[in-house]
Amino acid sequence: MSRQFVDYDRVAEGYDERYAQNRLDGIATALLEQFKHCAAESLVDIGCGTGRWLSELAPWASCSVGLDRSLPMLLQVPGGEGRTSLVCGSAEELPLRAESVDFVSCVNAVHHLAAPAAFVSNAARLLRPRGSLAVVGLDPHQDRDRWYLYDYFPEARELDLQRYPSAEQLVGWMIAADLEPSEVVAVERIRKQYKGREILEDYFLQRKASSQLAILSEEAWAEGLQRIRQAVQEGEARDSPPVFEVDLNLFLVGAWKPPTKCKTLP
Repeated sequence: MSRQFVDYDRVAEGYDERYAQNRLDGIATALLEQFKHCAAESLVDIGCGTGRWLSELAPWASCSVGLDRSLPMLLQVPGGEGRTSLVCGSAEELPLRAESVDFVSCVNAVHHLAAPAAFVSNAARLLRPRGSLAVVGLDPHQDRDRWYLYDYFPEARELDLQRYPSAEQLVGWMIAADLEPSEVVAVERIRKQYKGREILEDYFLQRKASSQLAILSEEAWAEGLQRIRQAVQEGEARDSPPVFEVDLNLFLVGAWKPPTKCKTLP
């Protein structure tokens, strides 16, 4: 199955509706904690989208940059205090000078990158000594999450295993980029259950609401919906409505850039 990417230009308008379902405040708390821990003053948020995480961090920074390859997504970023710059560009070829920022974040975006290892290498290049990198996302390779989407849209799980790097891969890329990885920590747990026909009202069944469904073909999406409707109907016939489970963990994989070593004179 070939690598596929979401066209975020098409879903930019109304994208932030997802945060009305769950603001994911645990991620914001973890990012801010790491930002303050490294005494950061400047930051770059990679794959910033509509600015959800940039809005949490920028007030604490003297200068901040949000980078995304989708201009329509960037146009949804609320206006700030003038200390935030928005850049439409590639995460694999960051258009910023070396050792120019203290903190680089990438939240729920690394799986959208064509070359995530190159991104980590470039993020390391951007960081000043003692600066910090934070990558947040799912890790479907751990095989402990439960998500009804994977059950009823099996192609979505197959694609996620291709798209998402594991935490171990991220740590390996960080080490290869001469960064010092910190502990991999769970920063958000999303838990919800839908019983019977309740599932048909789930916001995330819309194709625009999750990249897992947005990258599917119309046929695959329609087939998955039909499986869900059939399961609901069969459960009603038995007077035993099915339960659709969501139990997802999002992890933060962090690293910091060691201080430059002084060369010893002979």
